[in-house]
Amino acid sequence: MFNQGHIAIVDDDPESRRDIKNILSSEGIHSTEYSCASEALVRFKSDRPDILITCHKMKNIDGLMLLKKMNEDYPDTLTIIITSSNSVESAIEAMKLGAFNYIVRPVKNEQLLLVIKRAIEKSKLRNENKTLRQQLDKNFNFESIIGKSPAMRAVFDLIKLVASASANVLITGESGTGKELVARALHYSGERRDKPFVPINCTAIPEHLLESELFGHVKGSFTGAISTKIGLFEEADGGTLFLDEIGDLSFSLQAKLLRVIQDKKVRAVGGNELKQIDVRIL
Repeated sequence: MFNQGHIAIVDDDPESRRDIKNILSSEGIHSTEYSCASEALVRFKSDRPDILITCHKMKNIDGLMLLKKMNEDYPDTLTIIITSSNSVESAIEAMKLGAFNYIVRPVKNEQLLLVIKRAIEKSKLRNENKTLRQQLDKNFNFESIIGKSPAMRAVFDLIKLVASASANVLITGESGTGKELVARALHYSGERRDKPFVPINCTAIPEHLLESELFGHVKGSFTGAISTKIGLFEEADGGTLFLDEIGDLSFSLQAKLLRVIQDKKVRAVGGNELKQIDVRIL
């Protein structure tokens, strides 16, 4: 038995529920059955499922209505809709509403197991990422920065004040004084905490390669560019990019960075397309 999470089956047809449960059980996958959506929703308040398998056609609350309710109350749950062969429109509507996938009756063992195993992997990855974000949030906060002097307390107060803002921040200090720790504290204490934190030491990469590292490049744009590469600005989209030792960059590269910061758009080396980005610069 692998770590599968909580899988719920909601279907008002007992024979259909039994068939689905038996298919899952054949692979050692445990599931919980519910005969109607209202019963399931009451139970979910104390035991939210990681994966939900439900039928499109049910009395009172049908599969699409249940999907909408799950999206509102339990957005992390992955929902799989079972639909009939003459209800393709419902399957399309389910996908538009955010269903993980759909299966058309008659349910085939191989198809159901393939979809459910993919859902299990995605759910497991999502839970691992959430745990990692919580650990990062715990590890990279003010406790990571040593200092109890009045001066350091003032720094902490300033970090708390600035963390909630969206403005770019210049962090100054001698080498080894903890500028990256301050940057991480700013990121993980702010609204972007669930998005990427991407640090780069600007002096650790040769300048002729740094532009490609920051902005990315298209295939064939220079010798050695054998494939298209996404730059760090795009990797950090929605989050924070920490440019350590930015003051040591050449004026020409600083000017290009300034243009990106002002326009909030980035162009890959050798490319023509300007891509909109949402990145906080530290």
